[in-house]
Amino acid sequence: QLEDDDDDDDMGDHDEDHPGMEVVLHEDKKYYPTAEEVYGPEVETIVQEEDTQPIIKPVKTKKFSLMEQTLPVTVYEMDFLADLMDNSELIRNVTLCGHLHHGKTCFVDCLIEQTHPEIRKRYDQDLCYTDILFTEQERGVGIKSTPVTIVLPDTKGKSFLFNIIDTPGHVNFSDEVTAGLRISDGVVLFIDAAEGVMLNTERLIKHAVQERLAVTVCINKIDRLILELKLPPTDAYYKLRHIVDEVNGLISMYSTDENLVLSPLLGNVCFSSSQYSICFTLGSFAKIYADTYGDINYQEFAKRLWGDIYFNPKTRKFTKKAPTSSSQRSFVEFILEPLYKILAQVVGDVDTTLPRTLDELGIHLTKEELKLNIRPLLRLVCKKFFGEFTGFVDMCVQHIPSPKVGAKTKIEHTYTGGVDSDLGEAMSECDPDGPLMCHTTKMYSTDDGVQFHAFGRVLSGTIHAGQPVKVLGENYTLEDEEDSQICTVGRLWISVARYHIEVNRVPAGNWVLIEGVDQPIVKTATVTEPRGNEE
Repeated sequence: QLEDDDDDDDMGDHDEDHPGMEVVLHEDKKYYPTAEEVYGPEVETIVQEEDTQPIIKPVKTKKFSLMEQTLPVTVYEMDFLADLMDNSELIRNVTLCGHLHHGKTCFVDCLIEQTHPEIRKRYDQDLCYTDILFTEQERGVGIKSTPVTIVLPDTKGKSFLFNIIDTPGHVNFSDEVTAGLRISDGVVLFIDAAEGVMLNTERLIKHAVQERLAVTVCINKIDRLILELKLPPTDAYYKLRHIVDEVNGLISMYSTDENLVLSPLLGNVCFSSSQYSICFTLGSFAKIYADTYGDINYQEFAKRLWGDIYFNPKTRKFTKKAPTSSSQRSFVEFILEPLYKILAQVVGDVDTTLPRTLDELGIHLTKEELKLNIRPLLRLVCKKFFGEFTGFVDMCVQHIPSPKVGAKTKIEHTYTGGVDSDLGEAMSECDPDGPLMCHTTKMYSTDDGVQFHAFGRVLSGTIHAGQPVKVLGENYTLEDEEDSQICTVGRLWISVARYHIEVNRVPAGNWVLIEGVDQPIVKTATVTEPRGNEE
């Protein structure tokens, strides 16, 4: 027995000497040393066999957009803004569009600063209040169109509710412009005074005419003609006139409406420089003369400030023929030369003659303000001289229809049902007591990117928070109602770029941000009452 055991031991020893002889399963084969063998027994090594990270939970919570945490101070009461929503005569729905970097966002910044006393641009940076996405801030270019609702006064001091949508200028984001145009009654086309009409400007004119919208023009960055190109005043006038003529040529090419003509004399062209807070129409500039000298009928004066019209100082009358060979056109003499003088004084001679010149204009600056750098000082002087952007408001009020006036054209163009039906008539009259119809054209994500809110225009009826509604998708027809869903409206907001004003109801003619109806919407949708739809 003992001998057998010894033989077994010998066989075991023999196997250990020749490890390649025993049968080893494939999965038990060891090709490489273990981590413990590599790092030594004193190092703890852990191998995780499976990914224990939850699949649904995001890697980290992200914030995509820049939003105000509290409602900022405004020069008007929020209740006043909400009251204006009930009067569709005093509402203007406007799209600001134009070529890339022609100053749309900067212009909205000026309007935001005018209505929000505590929101100011930093010393050396643009505010870019409507560039709410972090990617927009980083790249310095608008990617999404952003709605802003503010109350603005006209030259006479009457307040209007402006729903403005600031759209991207880049040609790749033309769909954002389309979404804005679809819910607007008019468009303000921004054109850089130095660059003139560009490719995208032409495309936008064609698009606005196709959408049957009222077209107005804002010739922006007029400071570039003076400070950058250093053009003489007469050449600057020719440049501005050429831009107006070029736009009119494009409009006549795409539109059959012969009444659609742009001219500063008609009041549908304004001039501005967003960087230096300058904005005027002929009427608002004439009003500055009337306020300074008194006893001037500024509306009649404004009619003589464009075209080949000259002022004869001897007879004190306007003539179509130049009194002398050195006479300047009225626009050059009364508008461009004063503007040139203000800019030249601030840029050229701050220390000696500037305080005296400003006193003559009734502008009083402190010693600290006079020590500012040139750009902030120029902005401050122009802001005090030109005041609020009332010329822009006048232009929009006079030449862009209110939702009530523009509703019929809008419905005829966009509504696929019968305009003569009860529903069609309610929308054509912009009736806040009619059946609910709301057209949503955009979806805005929450600042954490988890949820979407639908943005649109109430065409008839009044939408209430907590109301059950039927959301009709793009493929909905009366025969095939599959693309529709009953939803409950959550909260309602008025959007002002970086903050939202919560409201409990929104009547016809206004823009609204709706919570809780985003689930069935792909791009655009119609929000209506969940009754038997005869439309």
